[in-house]
Amino acid sequence: MNKKLGLILIFAALLRLPLINGSFWMDEAAQALEVVRPLSQQFDIIADFQPPLLHLILHFAQYFSYSESWLRLIGALIPGLITILFTYKIASQMFGKKTATLASLFLATSSFHIFYSQELRPYSLVTMFALMSMYFYFLFLQENASKERNLGLKLSITNLLGLYSSYLFPFLMIGQLLFALGHSTKQLPKYLKFQLIPILGFLPWLPTFFKQLSAGEMVRVDLPGWDKVVSLTPLKAIPLVFAKYIFGNLDVEPNLFFIFFGALVIIPILILLFVKFKKVASKEKYNLLFILAWLILPLLTSWLISFYVPVVGAKRLLFLLPAFYILAAYLINSFLQKTKKIYFALAITLILAIFSTNLISTISYYTNPLMQRENWKGLYQEISDTFSPASTIFIYSFTDVFSPMKWYDTKNYPSISTGELSISKVDDLANTLKRVVEYENVLVFDYLRDLSDPDKKIEKELTNFGFKEIGVLDYPNIGFVRIFTKTRLLIGEI
Repeated sequence: MNKKLGLILIFAALLRLPLINGSFWMDEAAQALEVVRPLSQQFDIIADFQPPLLHLILHFAQYFSYSESWLRLIGALIPGLITILFTYKIASQMFGKKTATLASLFLATSSFHIFYSQELRPYSLVTMFALMSMYFYFLFLQENASKERNLGLKLSITNLLGLYSSYLFPFLMIGQLLFALGHSTKQLPKYLKFQLIPILGFLPWLPTFFKQLSAGEMVRVDLPGWDKVVSLTPLKAIPLVFAKYIFGNLDVEPNLFFIFFGALVIIPILILLFVKFKKVASKEKYNLLFILAWLILPLLTSWLISFYVPVVGAKRLLFLLPAFYILAAYLINSFLQKTKKIYFALAITLILAIFSTNLISTISYYTNPLMQRENWKGLYQEISDTFSPASTIFIYSFTDVFSPMKWYDTKNYPSISTGELSISKVDDLANTLKRVVEYENVLVFDYLRDLSDPDKKIEKELTNFGFKEIGVLDYPNIGFVRIFTKTRLLIGEI
């Protein structure tokens, strides 16, 4: 590893340390609860629409520590740094060290990549395997590639691990196949032979995949609107994916700021790409087409599938972000040397726009709670400081206790969950909630209730039981926790 790359990786690690010990949010807590189960249960993940590799990695990691920072370090931060390493390696192999350095710095400073390098979910892990796969794939396709068999095995094993990391990884493999069909026909038969290993290796998991798919479809039926929460609508998907690549964690809105900075990134890329493509030499054109295929083909194929299964989301396609940055870095370095001032100006505009948006969004992520994860740990701390488990019961309009409350609840508060995704499916809500009469205080979590209890039936039943809402706890991205107290207590206080 050269000194420059080492400094980039250290810089990237430092940018990913703030907030790494922050609260788990809903999905992270569910992940953590699953990985602390016995090893024999690590494949029992029907409710989690993900393959099992991250569960297995984190299961062994949790033998050493349960802390948020440790689990995120193993499951997300280290894979994030390896992703930057392979971004440098593949960009250097294709376009030289200047492009590699710039692309790696873009990725190192991206708030979008920083965020998911701290997320206890598979997005960083699959991105790491995708970068490794594309690196071995690029070398494998070279007609004069040395140690071809060794490269083929590395590619096969990496793709197998990728398949067991995310159900979006096959779209990367489809992109590889389509590119080989169009531009590397001599290596195509050998590529297909080596892909038998990941395909056959994934077959034992297919029955579980179909069960997960069926469970996900049941959620969509029972909870109308859920597919809009977990995925982008097809018509908005592609522009919103690129908007997240550019603006990271910022809440993208169609206002002047986002339109202006988005144009400063997209327009120079399109202009420089058009100019470069007309004049580039054949070998360099091959490499440029390789990057474009990596960026575009998985996006388009997953987008087509999203009309039937809601899969498209920028975080699930995080493995395309390095290709976007490599393309931008290549164009910048190509035109910084040009004598025409217009191309030089476009290259400078592009580099300043990318670093500016990365800087703004990263600082905003560090400082703005609305851009951070749901702070269930802080919420639980406030609740435990204020309410006693002997006099307080929680209500969740959900199938079970919310996973972050399970994870952080050290005092074992009593709770009631409605047992259904939609409260309309609860046969006798009054009977389900009747235990509340044994307590002085009831805390009702609004989280997801816009979907599960849009008519606020829980409040109506609590009123019938003699409770009155006296206030709320409000936490960013979690929403209200409504505080109810028996009416007779309020009268006694008066």
